[in-house]
Amino acid sequence: MKQKTGSPSVDLGQKIPAQAAAPAKAPSERYHGLDALRGFALLLGVVLHGTLSFIPGFHYTGWPIVDNSPSSPLALAYFVIHLFRMPVFFLLAGFFGRMQYRRLKARGFFKERSKRILLPLLFGILLVLPANVILVAVVLGIKGPVDSLVPTRAIVPIPLAHLWFLWVLYWLYVAVLVGHKVLGLFRKGGESPSASASGGNVLERFLGRVCALGAEPAVLALPVALCLYFFDQWHLWEGLPTPNTDLVPQLPTAVGYAVAFSFGWYLQKNPAILQGWRTRWIGYVAAAAAVTAATAALGGFDPQSSVVTVDGHVELEALTGSTKLLCALGYGLAGWLWTLGLVGAALHFFSGFSPVRRYIADASYWIYIIHMPLVMALQVLMRDWPLNWALKYPLILAIALPILFLSYHYLVRSTWIGKMLNGRRYPRTLPADPAARPAAGAS
Repeated sequence: MKQKTGSPSVDLGQKIPAQAAAPAKAPSERYHGLDALRGFALLLGVVLHGTLSFIPGFHYTGWPIVDNSPSSPLALAYFVIHLFRMPVFFLLAGFFGRMQYRRLKARGFFKERSKRILLPLLFGILLVLPANVILVAVVLGIKGPVDSLVPTRAIVPIPLAHLWFLWVLYWLYVAVLVGHKVLGLFRKGGESPSASASGGNVLERFLGRVCALGAEPAVLALPVALCLYFFDQWHLWEGLPTPNTDLVPQLPTAVGYAVAFSFGWYLQKNPAILQGWRTRWIGYVAAAAAVTAATAALGGFDPQSSVVTVDGHVELEALTGSTKLLCALGYGLAGWLWTLGLVGAALHFFSGFSPVRRYIADASYWIYIIHMPLVMALQVLMRDWPLNWALKYPLILAIALPILFLSYHYLVRSTWIGKMLNGRRYPRTLPADPAARPAAGAS
């Protein structure tokens, strides 16, 4: 499929010449493979959160629901998904964000992103998160205030839960706008555009060299690994600490997702890089699997293997020394290998328009926002059933996903909520227009 990036056009289904990496001007066609991957990343949130009650020892990280049939395979599935899901999402958010910025300019971009990111976040905080808190309080037997649910290391304790990524994403958009404004002020103040942008040009040349060498995974992983290594009390199974109870993200989170978002922004300006990922995706995925296995073996294949008792208090043992360094390096590298491999695979297999994939991409934003109370309720319902996890976990997904898709179809798609999330009201039919503009508001 051809994606407009100024002149000449770029065809992601064929080899892209180096000169095709010219800056995009006003893209109007969809990157169908990337759209599909973005929706897939959001839907994987349902898959991931469904595993939490089955992971041995995961309740020591704060998850309140414990199933009577723990599963190490589900623990490994969680670990792998957690490695790449948010890096993929923030990379694509930066990629599609630059497309929107060039189309709408600063003022329009701010209004559109506020409508599609901030309003859904407020909607979720007011209507979805209270259900989460009530369920947790019921499980823990809390009848009074739920202050104990907020970790003590929270700086600004606000319960964002699974919607934390919208808050982080919104401030990345704000940072982009502020950065462009500051550069504009420098230029108005008499500094030449070339001088004010010289730092950016140096960085772009550096990234161009890195991509030419195929060294993106190692270079992008390094800042993440360093932040994790110097982060106090880091547990491998925590991954990049999610700021789900704090308005101020921890340093590894802020750096890790800012790097992914910024590289996605750069990538949209240089789309020829995608061709290399598309042709090398098998190698990236194979390397990702190997590094993931080595990292998990080093840090323990499930949280239960890291449980220790300190002063009578049971907790997960924090990583230290060379083990911490190797796990941090492995975690960062595996995450980026998975990210590049999955982006390449999406472009390889899903470059054409599909009404089903487009519908799923449209629905994924709503499904992610509202899924948590339903998944938690099903976990509570089934946690004491005398069944193996191999029956209960698929049953949770088999019940939750149809309900979530039906709620989107009948309550959202053609309503004002659908307009808020997808940018317009769609009819309750499969999409038929491959030239429609990008949807999925959390881009």
